[in-house]
Amino acid sequence: MGGLARRVSYIKAFQHRSNMEVPTLFVDAGNLFTDDRFAGDHLPAEVMTKNQWVVKGYSDFHQDVANISFNDLPYIAELFKKDGYEKRLQEYPFIDRLISANLEPADDTRRAPQPYLIREVTLSRTAPGKKLRIAFVGLTEGKPTSPNQHESLYAGFRINDVFETAKRVIPEAKKKADMVVVLAYMSQDMAQRLASENPDIDTLIVARQMSLMNDPEHFGRATITYAFNQTKYLGELRYYLRSDSTIENQINRYVALDADLPDDPQASEIVTAAHNDFTNVQKASMDANPAPAAQPASQDSPFVGASTCMNCHATQYAVWEKSGHAHAMATLERKSQQFDNECVRCHVVGFNKGGFQSLISTPQLANVQCEACHGPGREHVAAPAKGFGFMATPTGCVQCHTLTNSPDFNFATYWPKIKH
Repeated sequence: MGGLARRVSYIKAFQHRSNMEVPTLFVDAGNLFTDDRFAGDHLPAEVMTKNQWVVKGYSDFHQDVANISFNDLPYIAELFKKDGYEKRLQEYPFIDRLISANLEPADDTRRAPQPYLIREVTLSRTAPGKKLRIAFVGLTEGKPTSPNQHESLYAGFRINDVFETAKRVIPEAKKKADMVVVLAYMSQDMAQRLASENPDIDTLIVARQMSLMNDPEHFGRATITYAFNQTKYLGELRYYLRSDSTIENQINRYVALDADLPDDPQASEIVTAAHNDFTNVQKASMDANPAPAAQPASQDSPFVGASTCMNCHATQYAVWEKSGHAHAMATLERKSQQFDNECVRCHVVGFNKGGFQSLISTPQLANVQCEACHGPGREHVAAPAKGFGFMATPTGCVQCHTLTNSPDFNFATYWPKIKH
């Protein structure tokens, strides 16, 4: 849901500035839902809640089409169950705009997604009144298991070969459309091969797990552009057409969804409701499975917490205690994001590494403490010695203070605040 209110605001502003003369389509190349902690064919209740709000938000604000990535499959497996499908579709029409050409159910209890969708727009400038049909084809790589291996079966779906599927489906879609746009969740080299082998592709919009904003690439007729992997930027791909409606040029840019862009009021209400609901589900889950009162860090954990570090490093602890790092979790709590693991990982110690688990079970490891930067300290406490905990700066800092997460980060001004 992050960024929805600003995305909606920008799209409305763009339409207004163009006097509604430039047709716009809102598309997604994949990785809409989270498969966080998917195990035993189930997603935790709070993750299901988060994903459900994504479906609602995209339904209410008319996402035109979205590709299904392998990350989306645990929740797609729920959405595409034949039992109750029509009722879900009526409540969330966005479900019918999810596409994938190379996914198929492993059994007959689920529906297969549509391989492609045709969207029709009316031109107002180059050829006033002319209808342009655009075919959107969805493709995803399999879930990586090693650098060169991918799962072909995940969460009840078979993930068929991308290249074989493309050679079969793309010519079929081309017969029904004036343009072919492939929404792809895959690596850069796979995308380049896909464009090279399929001359009917006009555009490849590629999502991947790196936050790189590449310039468009050109392979034959195809233009490849990359979607940002978080909702802090909106990719805007503009088509410039000749008088005969063929493509003359494609220009891509990235719009920062920062504080300079106002939130759309209606979308903001949904985002707020989503955060509140997600937080309530998390709290209910914790109430139903109460953890014991907070104890000193478990002997099984490699992390000991800042209170232990203070015993030998009181001066350094005093500097840390007055810094923003010591109150990092409060930043999330003000935004009702303290249970969102995508945010939490940079606001605690040792997330998914034997450290912080939750505010209930491991509150002593909340906030950006000593070991978040210097590494696990249990062995050092047992045998203190020089040389422990060296951290290269600013290299270590930008692991969390990325351009997207911390756009105002400047090492020269930030470092003096925590230097110790």
